[in-house]
Amino acid sequence: MRDELKGHKAAFFGLPLDTRRRRLVCADIALGLRKGTAIANQACFRHYCLNATKLPAALRDDRLFSALSRADCLSADGTGIVWAARLLGIKVAERVTGIDLMTDLLAQFAQDGQRVFLLGARQDVLDQLQVVLPARFPGLIIAGTHHGYEPDDKKLADCVAQAKPDALFVALPSPRKELFVDQYAPKTGCGFAMGVGGAFDVLAGNVRRAPVIWQRCGLEFLWRIFCQPRYMIPRYGRGLWAFARLVVPRIVRFQLRRLWRALRKTATISVIFMMLTTAADLQAQPTTTATFDLENRQAAISWIEAEIAKVEATEDVTQLIDALIGAVLSEDRTNQQSDIDWQVAEDSLKVLLGLFDVVLGGGSSRFLLETVLGGVVLRLLDLHPDPGRLSEIVRGNSSDLAERLFERNANQALIFAGEQQSFTASIEPEVAPRVVGSARPPETERALRYSLLFVGGPRNPVVDSYWGVEDYQEPIGIPELEDASPR
Repeated sequence: MRDELKGHKAAFFGLPLDTRRRRLVCADIALGLRKGTAIANQACFRHYCLNATKLPAALRDDRLFSALSRADCLSADGTGIVWAARLLGIKVAERVTGIDLMTDLLAQFAQDGQRVFLLGARQDVLDQLQVVLPARFPGLIIAGTHHGYEPDDKKLADCVAQAKPDALFVALPSPRKELFVDQYAPKTGCGFAMGVGGAFDVLAGNVRRAPVIWQRCGLEFLWRIFCQPRYMIPRYGRGLWAFARLVVPRIVRFQLRRLWRALRKTATISVIFMMLTTAADLQAQPTTTATFDLENRQAAISWIEAEIAKVEATEDVTQLIDALIGAVLSEDRTNQQSDIDWQVAEDSLKVLLGLFDVVLGGGSSRFLLETVLGGVVLRLLDLHPDPGRLSEIVRGNSSDLAERLFERNANQALIFAGEQQSFTASIEPEVAPRVVGSARPPETERALRYSLLFVGGPRNPVVDSYWGVEDYQEPIGIPELEDASPR
């Protein structure tokens, strides 16, 4: 129903309804006729008017529907057509009545010197028009006239062709005038043909047209009923009822679909807004949450993968390590060894090492996963009363990680004692610094070298590997003080 045709036409119940204003239609017809006069065998421009009573008749009569569908211009002559089209989503600019368009064209043809032929109505009405129209439109050339009581349309076409007009106005009853314009107008040789209905009687002064205010309010049909009640009441009663039965269901369906699309669009916008709001809230939350359930294996793996994907800075690595430490110790971060159930903590660490073995794989995130897990192990070694036992647990459950932490470069010195003592003496002479490895097993001493990344300068966790031992080949020369512990 709403399918747009080319340019200024729209499909209205299968008919090509013209949506332009009257002045544009008049200018288009006049321009085309001026160009067509210089061309032999030019095509005839056929114009029809569509009103509320003609639409149901066209849908019942195949010949009338075919004639209207082949129109070069089909104007909305009737307020009912305009309202129905607009309610169906077609933007009709205004109502274009046949008599108003004919009046504009006669004035234009008079200026251009076009010859017109008047076909239809009674002969006395035609005689009046031959006097009235040239007086109203100076310069208008009436090439000929013929009444509409001749039943043979072919004879009428021959009569028009003998007059050689440029434009033809047909005032025959409907649907005869539409069929004549469609089938015989091109055979007359005229460049323009239009069905005008009862316009001849109005222009001749025999029928008074409705007042302008009635026309503007779309009540011209009521004026016709008042003027000719016996004829117009049955005609408009049947025609308007058929029109309402035709268009009202279509309008209701169209408006319901339109409302549904609007509601769906509104709902889509609301969902998008909620998603954006939720994303903003999530972004405003801390990078790593302290809740981590080791009992739910699949959920824990998903949590680890999601948190690893969020890591953008060294601070994010520290927060993630804190969260995992809390999960392993089954409580918030603490340094009190007496408050820790190490049997439960060791079982949790075994589960955590198993989860990381599942998550670990190739790609750029492997070293980041190892960094996080290594940081957890280092922190637990620092808290465990028997670091050797914890080291054996790590070796038994993750040999690759144990090799990186405890075996590689085992004999590499971390801190030179002389440098450590001189540095400590310059800061706090009365307190002796704790030298790394002085009170710990060898594997713990070697592992603590990696904890320096948390007290050193910032590193990019996505690019730089925290477990690459090549970065620490030279002595660092910085003592580890008690307040510099990564705890």
